[in-house]
Amino acid sequence: MPYRTSVRGLFDALALSRTVNGELEASDVDLGGQVYHFEGPISFEVTLTNAGTGIVAQGSATANVVTPCSRCLCEARLTVEADIDGFYVLPGHDADLPEEQEAELIAEDQSIDLEPAILADVVVELPFAPLHDESCKGICPVCGADRNLEPCACEQPVADSPFAALQDLKLKDEAEA
Repeated sequence: MPYRTSVRGLFDALALSRTVNGELEASDVDLGGQVYHFEGPISFEVTLTNAGTGIVAQGSATANVVTPCSRCLCEARLTVEADIDGFYVLPGHDADLPEEQEAELIAEDQSIDLEPAILADVVVELPFAPLHDESCKGICPVCGADRNLEPCACEQPVADSPFAALQDLKLKDEAEA
């Protein structure tokens, strides 16, 4: 859902700024099969500043997400904090920007949509392998027991790896050299 806000009046003077506080509803995000569900809205505070060539948006956002733990598949509740960065230019002024500069256009009514910048920056901060607890022991790959709830006596399978021969390699201590 777009979050439009006016930048009218910010072009009156260089470095003129305005702070926007708000909340943004977000849909579930699927990152390579890992689904993140947002528990409530993303809350944010963004300062919009006239930088001469456009409006710079800088701030922070916080979101609470729920996703399966990557080790044991139980529910992992996480708080994600992100720095927000965005750049907005008037139509026709984007040709003057360097090729690598990302910018969104300011609408004819002198409003901008903060949603894409906020969502992109929050999604970047979602963990690749989320854990419900740093000490999560995971699921036994042999019997499937949750090792956080009960220990299992299964013998762990030996990895069939070309690097397995290096496992017992002993290196000389630098002090001995």
